[in-house]
Amino acid sequence: MSGKTLQEFIANNFGKLLGVLSGLLLGWMIIEYGVLQTFFVIILVVLGYIFGKQLDEGDSLSAFLDRIFKR
Repeated sequence: MSGKTLQEFIANNFGKLLGVLSGLLLGWMIIEYGVLQTFFVIILVVLGYIFGKQLDEGDSLSAFLDRIFKR
């Protein structure tokens, strides 16, 4: 690596490494569990991320649910 440390390599190529690891995980999940089950897991992960982001930003659970279901 011509004198670069591993930390510098990771910092300079973080997006590429994250993409490779995500693709590897997704491919393994599809092979192991099938497309529909993998898709279901991805949907749950995205919903969990959105829910957690809202709570981190200080929204209450009731405000979050009101905005989703528009009572």
